[in-house]
Amino acid sequence: MTSQSTVQMTIKPDRPPSGSRIPLHAIDRALYGFVPLNLFFKPSSIGPTQLQDFATSLQEVLDRLPLIAGSIYDVEDAHGVKSKELVDDGRGADLIWVDSPVACPDSFEHPDVSPRPFIVNCADDQPLLTVKFTKFTCGTLAMGISISHMFVDCASFVDLIKEWARVSRGDSKSNPLAITSWDRQPEKLFPPPTPTVISEDRPLADVATSPPGRPRALTMSSFFFTWESLRKLKKVCTPTDPNEWVSTGDCVAAVVWRASTVARKALLKPGSDVHLLVAADGRRHAKMKRGTSKYFGNLVMPYAVTLSPSSLLEGSLASVPLACRRALIEQLTETTCANILASFGNIEGKPSPGAADSVISSWTKYPLVGDALDFGGGAPCWASTSQMHPGVVVVVPQKDGYLASLTIEAEWESSLHTVDELLMYAKRM
Repeated sequence: MTSQSTVQMTIKPDRPPSGSRIPLHAIDRALYGFVPLNLFFKPSSIGPTQLQDFATSLQEVLDRLPLIAGSIYDVEDAHGVKSKELVDDGRGADLIWVDSPVACPDSFEHPDVSPRPFIVNCADDQPLLTVKFTKFTCGTLAMGISISHMFVDCASFVDLIKEWARVSRGDSKSNPLAITSWDRQPEKLFPPPTPTVISEDRPLADVATSPPGRPRALTMSSFFFTWESLRKLKKVCTPTDPNEWVSTGDCVAAVVWRASTVARKALLKPGSDVHLLVAADGRRHAKMKRGTSKYFGNLVMPYAVTLSPSSLLEGSLASVPLACRRALIEQLTETTCANILASFGNIEGKPSPGAADSVISSWTKYPLVGDALDFGGGAPCWASTSQMHPGVVVVVPQKDGYLASLTIEAEWESSLHTVDELLMYAKRM
């Protein structure tokens, strides 16, 4: 087999860095690691064909939005209080091109298309943005994109990719990404917090991991829900009360959460409830003036669904998405979002009182396989994520349905693949 060839370059803005420093918000500092996204393009839909083509369009984006080429640094004030700052230092973004000696699998499941692991040492020399292009012998091009989670959440991440795609395809009709302010002050989008209800308990931002001892090997299992199977699932989970409603996303979260809990039941503590953390976009709950740009940064609003093991695993499937929807309605309002933002500052540096057993992040509202991510030769034919923490589920939209990918301990993967309820609605990839 022929060995693969690799080319790497760093793209920097043309203008000198300003050196401006922007303090990160507590919600930024609570998020760590890198958000991964993999896009696949068919041979017939490839516009730019070489690394330099993508580098040219990315440099144009960085010239207008230079902080994307910056760095995040640890800082300490005169009183010894530690924090982090986003600095316009011209570090640049790293691009990698790999000519693979193999063809792309029909399932698009390939472990080596991501440029870096979800968790790596977030040292100052790590760029905020790293992109790896993998050109397979069949002509398929994979675009593995990784960005610092302290810098942006999924919503801003997708906005950035959309802007790069717009520039790459030479689209002058679509509006460019407008970032009127880089300041990290999300509390301005909400009413003042209510001091009497600000909790000093850390939102369930951590994931329950394997017990102490030798680390368990991890793997990622993916399941595909067709539109038809999603309709069937939604019909089964629709509440009988006409005053209540659940989304398709609630239903997918329910069936995957149940399956994950069954497979990872060795982690359940006797007498304890089971916790699901859902990462929601706080922009949907913020008052934004018409015509203003969207908040660029992190506005992840976590809400928790808590059920007893018997309620989760032995109750009707329909009861679980309803619990998810009720938790969202109760826990995410304008006022509660303001309190959540304030609580991040209150609990920073304090030990976490607990962790979620599972975490679900849904990307289904983002156009990952739509024309907005056309870099010049057509929209992506497939989108996926890479391995994360055990218990983390990411749901990604496809042209024909949803792809749910769960990171799980390798020793329990076979148990996941035998959960009949999950396989009733989803196909194992």
